[in-house]
Amino acid sequence: MKIITILLLIIAISEISRLLLTHWPKNKRGYFKSKIEGVEKMIYDLEFKRFKTKEIREEIRVEYDNMKSRLHTLDEQIKSWPADKEEGDRKKLEDNRIIVERDIDRFEKQIKGLDLEVEGSRPTNDYPDGVEGINDQIDSLQELIGMLKDWIRRV
Repeated sequence: MKIITILLLIIAISEISRLLLTHWPKNKRGYFKSKIEGVEKMIYDLEFKRFKTKEIREEIRVEYDNMKSRLHTLDEQIKSWPADKEEGDRKKLEDNRIIVERDIDRFEKQIKGLDLEVEGSRPTNDYPDGVEGINDQIDSLQELIGMLKDWIRRV
């Protein structure tokens, strides 16, 4: 019976302390420490996003290389087309060549877009205001952590 009473007392004390801690007023230092934790979590999210974006870019680059080699093969087939074969088959090869060129252009645009998303861009004719990339966002958040730490030392 004594053990049960002691265990119930321990549970009651832990519940009361948990309740008090949730309603305990925070001071400035604690508030800004929690802000730093939030900013660090945002950096983790952006690092994950950068990794996945680079991974997708690599997959597209592999497809791009495959299409480039396919275009080279089609060019060689069209160039060395024998005169005694049907002209219709040659036209099909030329149509395939056009499709492959269009796919290559699409892959190039996708790669440039993903590079722009990760690296960003300074102001240019295409992007007059510039583009903020993931790396720039991570750098900005790391600067913010430094500012918050300086502020905590002052408070």
